[in-house]
Amino acid sequence: MDFTVGICATGQSTDLVPLVNTVRAEAESTPGRMRGLVIVASDCPGSILSEIQGLQAHDYRITLVVEDERRGKAEAVNRIMDLARGEFLVFVNSDAMPEPGAISKLVSVACADQTIGAVSAMPVVKPGSGLVAVLTDLMWTAHNECSIALNHMGQSNHSSDELVVFRRSAIGMLPPGLVNDGAFLASVAKRRGYAVKFSDAARVHIETPTRVSGLIVQRRRILFGHTQVWRKTGSPPKTIESLLLFSPAVGLRLLVGIVALRPKYLLMLPIASVTEVSATLLSILDSVRSTRKHAVWRRVT
Repeated sequence: MDFTVGICATGQSTDLVPLVNTVRAEAESTPGRMRGLVIVASDCPGSILSEIQGLQAHDYRITLVVEDERRGKAEAVNRIMDLARGEFLVFVNSDAMPEPGAISKLVSVACADQTIGAVSAMPVVKPGSGLVAVLTDLMWTAHNECSIALNHMGQSNHSSDELVVFRRSAIGMLPPGLVNDGAFLASVAKRRGYAVKFSDAARVHIETPTRVSGLIVQRRRILFGHTQVWRKTGSPPKTIESLLLFSPAVGLRLLVGIVALRPKYLLMLPIASVTEVSATLLSILDSVRSTRKHAVWRRVT
């Protein structure tokens, strides 16, 4: 039941120190023992690195790896895997913040059933009333409702990487240039015969773009990454988008249920459709031009 927590950080990462302290506090009430907290930092301000080094001086479990240049998240995740100890790996994004008890709940679920290879938390976005806020809320609500439905059906092969626990025996190293690490590792676990789960009881707060242009850039990268996973594993990640394409009856039923739950989403569907189509076309263009596009990606606002 021992586990290692891994965090990939780049750029300003202003919430990195609070996140590290949250993880350390959470470890005290989590089943098993946190054997390590590995942080791979790339292009982070010296002031933040100094604070992490201060924590490291008083906590032997913390390992800080500072990259001299950005090499992409896949390489950072592989470095964490190399340094990890214990049966489980907990990955949390540096711009995410788990709610109290979230890590404990995920580790408990993974420990309770040897057939579970991955279990991810439910991403939660900040509430808002503007166009982008409502559009983002629609997209993540669709993501979460789809994940819950697939979880109950036992058909999920996809994990978002905001906060996720993997059984180390269920996964392997990431290929160079991979974009969507959570989706790939979950697909590998599924192909190896493990169950991929989603827990709406474990919540993690995430940062999202504040402009439509930023949202399109983000979706473009994610969809490109999903195509990568499809090519490398033979199966597309099961999301609301892929269900609408390959299992339209299931996808439409989920979408109708989401709109019925919150009628205001109905007004957002045309805008969401245009945004998604734009991102999809751009991701297809990226896939044609390069198989390593977005390996090192920029933050969006």
